[in-house]
Amino acid sequence: MSKASSRPINAIATGPDTWIAHVEPTVAYDKAVAIDHLLAQLAGMWAALETHCVAGCCGFDAFDFSEDGVAASLARVDAARTCDALAQLRADLLALRADVVSSTRLNMFCDKNEFLALLSHLERCYRSAMPAGPMPKAT
Repeated sequence: MSKASSRPINAIATGPDTWIAHVEPTVAYDKAVAIDHLLAQLAGMWAALETHCVAGCCGFDAFDFSEDGVAASLARVDAARTCDALAQLRADLLALRADVVSSTRLNMFCDKNEFLALLSHLERCYRSAMPAGPMPKAT
């Protein structure tokens, strides 16, 4: 993630002054691999993070991918299940023989590594928002 005074065009915002750098896709839109079928397990997460607008209008800018946005989404999604689904999606994407992916649901067309960076960021945010679990009893 990068940090500076203003977010570059097409970078994915992850906070007020942080973002994932945009990587220009290396192929035309019609050559990108559609991944909507891989996103189904995370439908609740995408919906919970879609707070600024709707993806059909604004693409990634419709989502609040900040740590605060992820924490707020916990009222609607289970962090542990979401982390498992994010890990599965990352594995599925890594298995794809494509450098560029697209999604109608997310209104996006981007470099696969850029999207993988977003998924890693989201997984880190959800993991840090999970309760630590019970403390072991002292003996």
